Amino acid sequence: MKKYSLVLVTLLVLLLAGTAAAEVVELRIWAWLPGSVNGDIFAKYLDEFHATHPNIRVTVERGSSEQQLVVAYAAGAAPDLTQGVGPWATSLGPKGILLPLDDFIDGPNGFPRKDFIDDLWSFSVVNGKTYQLAADSNERSLFVSAEIAANSGVDVSQPMRDWNDLLAWARKMTKRTGDRVEHWGYDVNQENGGSRWHWVWLNEGEIFSPDRTQAVLDNPDTIEALQFAGDMINTWGVSPPPGTGGSKTNFKNGLYAMITTASTAVAELELLDHSFYTIPGPPGPGKNGYRFSGATSSMIGIVSSTKHPEEAWTFLRWLMYEKGVDFANDRKGIPFLARGLRSDRFMKQPWNAFATSIMTFEPRNGYITGVSESDWIPHFQSAWDAVMRNQAAPQTALKQAQDAINARLAEIFGK
Repeated sequence: MKKYSLVLVTLLVLLLAGTAAAEVVELRIWAWLPGSVNGDIFAKYLDEFHATHPNIRVTVERGSSEQQLVVAYAAGAAPDLTQGVGPWATSLGPKGILLPLDDFIDGPNGFPRKDFIDDLWSFSVVNGKTYQLAADSNERSLFVSAEIAANSGVDVSQPMRDWNDLLAWARKMTKRTGDRVEHWGYDVNQENGGSRWHWVWLNEGEIFSPDRTQAVLDNPDTIEALQFAGDMINTWGVSPPPGTGGSKTNFKNGLYAMITTASTAVAELELLDHSFYTIPGPPGPGKNGYRFSGATSSMIGIVSSTKHPEEAWTFLRWLMYEKGVDFANDRKGIPFLARGLRSDRFMKQPWNAFATSIMTFEPRNGYITGVSESDWIPHFQSAWDAVMRNQAAPQTALKQAQDAINARLAEIFGK
């Protein structure tokens, strides 16, 4: 009888062990949906992860949304992980919605932080805590039309040292027939948002104080940046006035010879077989230059309410660290992993300009905990537009914007 009991106990132990081994941890993520370019790429990596990690299954529940994530978190229905954009660490981390990752990163199953370039940490670490990882960046660079440059006698193999060289090239590439402009040399007006901040930072201007409690738009280098931009339109006549049309659209159709835009434009232009060159920066005259960093849509964070933080970290580390370079390259992005920037892809046009920019210009962003971009961007845009339209001097327009932004910040911070 004891013999049979021992056999039964052994069988029961083996059965329970087999059941435990077969248990699959289910993780829900809000991320890129299949059927889109990025969604199909993500799905390919999910299949690979599942093949090598049979005890963890990650399911895309829906597309990501910051506001709906906040609602779902409050209702106890948030996913285990979420994909998002660069500022989410600032907006969601201090609210407790995203899980700090520092114990994982610096733990036995982590990785050396130096393997990632400083950019990643510049917008993922908030108040000393790391809330997200990201695979790739939408770095900005100067795009130059190869056809217009050749027809204008511009030698793109020569270095573009600063904005004075940019102006010289723009003068050569601006072509007029009577009162009609065949093509403008450079679109300094650019797109709303990031590219305009990028222009300010290239001149080592500042938008906010180091502690992010006040706007400092009266910074001399910020004033100088807008003055130079306005002069390209109103004094030197090499850049179109506001309202001439979209920057990338007019670059594609040959109306603009040079624009500053994000690396996502590379794939668009290559699809059209549009011949172009990319050039890092350039910085303002006599400046080393900073640049806008943190423009990414590849951020993934762990939601703090998850019941499976270890498994969520296993997936996050695998995708962003182990597979980070491949994932970024498949997405045609610029990897945050330093080893990715040393690959053959970034040793030649058009990608070498972006790698050089990352390694040359310090990262900057305008993300502030508890402050929405809608609290300050409209005031900055109004100042920019007033200068570009020659309606106000930059110091006047920027001082008005600074006062309005600081009044709003005082309301938010309760000062």
